[in-house]
Amino acid sequence: MAITIVDVEDVLAQRPHPLTLATLQALNPVREPYRVLLLQPTGIIEANDMRVGHADAALGHALCSGFVAAAVQAHADLVVAPEYCVPWTVVDEIIEGRHRPPIGAVWVLGCESIHPTEIQSLAEDCNAGNQCVFHHEPLDPRQVAQRRYVDTLLYIFWAKDADGHEVLFLLAQFKTVACRDYRDIEQTSLCLGKAVYAFNRGAGKMSLLSIICSDAFEFSGHVDQAHLNCLLIHIQLNPKPAHVDYAAYRARLCAVGTNSHVELLCLNWAKNVKEVKGGGKFAEWKNVAGSAWYAPPSKFGADDGLIDELHRRGLYYSLLAQRWHSFFLNYEGQILQLQKQKLLFAGEQAIVPKNFVAVEERWTWNSAVGAWEAGAIANDGFAVALSSYQAIAGQLQQTSQVSPLAVERAIEILVGPRGSPTTWYAVNELDAFQLEGDEESIRRVTVHQEVEPTRPGVTFRRKRLQRAHDAIRLTQSPVPWPAPVRDLADGFCFAWRQEAPHHNIEPSAGGRGSAALVYLADQADDAEIDVVHQKLTQAIVGHALSIAIRDGKSGDELMDAIVRAQDRLCVVFRRDNNYGARGPQFTNLIDIPAGASPVDFAEDRS
Repeated sequence: MAITIVDVEDVLAQRPHPLTLATLQALNPVREPYRVLLLQPTGIIEANDMRVGHADAALGHALCSGFVAAAVQAHADLVVAPEYCVPWTVVDEIIEGRHRPPIGAVWVLGCESIHPTEIQSLAEDCNAGNQCVFHHEPLDPRQVAQRRYVDTLLYIFWAKDADGHEVLFLLAQFKTVACRDYRDIEQTSLCLGKAVYAFNRGAGKMSLLSIICSDAFEFSGHVDQAHLNCLLIHIQLNPKPAHVDYAAYRARLCAVGTNSHVELLCLNWAKNVKEVKGGGKFAEWKNVAGSAWYAPPSKFGADDGLIDELHRRGLYYSLLAQRWHSFFLNYEGQILQLQKQKLLFAGEQAIVPKNFVAVEERWTWNSAVGAWEAGAIANDGFAVALSSYQAIAGQLQQTSQVSPLAVERAIEILVGPRGSPTTWYAVNELDAFQLEGDEESIRRVTVHQEVEPTRPGVTFRRKRLQRAHDAIRLTQSPVPWPAPVRDLADGFCFAWRQEAPHHNIEPSAGGRGSAALVYLADQADDAEIDVVHQKLTQAIVGHALSIAIRDGKSGDELMDAIVRAQDRLCVVFRRDNNYGARGPQFTNLIDIPAGASPVDFAEDRS
């Protein structure tokens, strides 16, 4: 069925007793930020031709009732739960008045499946009473008779009647496209809708629009029109949220929305969902979560301190399509409370702060007491990733606790930076921060959220950590260290500092200070060695020159500073079981076979 985008304001105006939309704080174009509460549930699901939702009804109710209670307590302006998540028993509590959103909030709740006749009956009951208004589009009578359930995104917000009184409004949006699972469950069981609702559209306004999981298959054709000044929300219960079919609309969005005011929130279930199969058996999805908030280049300043702080709080930064910012939620089950910068607001946009988002609180489920607990620490998984690389585990874990970015940059130098000579360490130029192709797999070694070996990000991280592990052991190998970096033979650790941005090594002994070490192992020919060496030489010389000029040096002092800066660069490689090293000019050595003692023919500049 084709998607039809319908304005919420039109739905309200066409009611038997017309209503108007109350101002939504998340869409209010003022400078102050707004508060977001996101639910990323975990657990066991039931997914068959009769229903989709939590396998344990009591647990599902407790999780989601606790979530909406937290939303009320936090006075959250935008509240989102993923597809097939919120039980209708929790919706009953909302209707009855136990949980009510604050005036100006909008709740976007992906609900468990429900039979078409049941939701029709629920709407009739609500509209016959005085507690709230319930609206859904007319359903196809043939599908109502033949299909077993609808997949509902339930908007809950406040409207106003003709007398200015607040009216709680429940707006049901149905999935419009069945997903393509191997058993065709939705193809045979799902009653489909047509309408996708949009809030607050118009010139100078910011709007909100949501799609449900496989609605993405048909949404690409609507991106050009729908994305302008818009917060897009995509809720899912999806084992492969970045599959090319689901992500096609994101590719289109990146193509047309780079210079627009647009953001995208994708919210999925947590990692490692289990699906009940009967007889006490379960199918393990071994899925990633993939929940993320995306924004075009101008929306975030890529500040080092903010990226590291977000990391510690469970929000991991990477780049989509080379330029778009993406902030991935920690893959574990959680409630995450965010403070979000507005999509746009009146006034000069050039002075808009580029902090974009901050994590205010995080809850995890305590099964022992059956409640959400605040103050949870996000586990980035780095310690697990390091468990196979004990020679570097302690030092990299310690460095990461100070700055995860420092770890990424130190290893980026080690493998040979790919970016521009003087700015390779800018976040948008680091290989580690580019998402892997169509799967949007995170490459960062300090973000080990996915562990399946087939995931491209896992492969990338393992190669980098193995290279670092091998490099540490160079001190036990016959490397012909050039004289200016001979102190590295006595041991070193990885480190990165803004003051010496082209260095990644701190020697264990001696007083010569930090150095730049590249280890290309067996995978580099002469051309690549030359390119890497020249790039870092250019970077180091440029940095040393700027420092020397700043310090007032000139003449011989200036030249001496440039020469000595180059002394602390070494590119190590291996060929035909021989180690080679390329240091400063006239210290290029490759004549030490493995097992022999290193011999140094270089001038000793000390």
